[in-house]
Amino acid sequence: MEENKTSTKPKIFSFSYRRTGMGARDDTIIISFRTGKIIKSKLHTSKTGSHGVRSYALLPGRYLVYSVTRTNLNNTYITVKVVEVNGEMKVLQEWKLYEGKEQKIALSQLPKNIAEILRNNRNELPLSHYIEDQNLISQ
Repeated sequence: MEENKTSTKPKIFSFSYRRTGMGARDDTIIISFRTGKIIKSKLHTSKTGSHGVRSYALLPGRYLVYSVTRTNLNNTYITVKVVEVNGEMKVLQEWKLYEGKEQKIALSQLPKNIAEILRNNRNELPLSHYIEDQNLISQ
């Protein structure tokens, strides 16, 4: 019984956070594959609130990691990864959705289950308007 308790203990993963007045942005959102919902995190920021660290306590399982970076020059980078957590975070698949000033992959080009999870959470995902399918916007 003791072995099961230690193997299901959450592991803490931390990611840099930035949101400046000049428009720069760094953030990572983790979504559960099982529930399709965003995992609750703790955000620790500097006194100004512009920089910090976002931390997640994750149990073993598979997750969707949505990461964004936007520079002061408005170059934007958005990636989506399927990861497996089992003591460490292992990347199983990765897609670059947006790079620099252009969209690389539309949501409709992702596996159906991943695109659906992202669409369902789009209101809570930073910079999600960069990855919307053009045909979805016009509807």
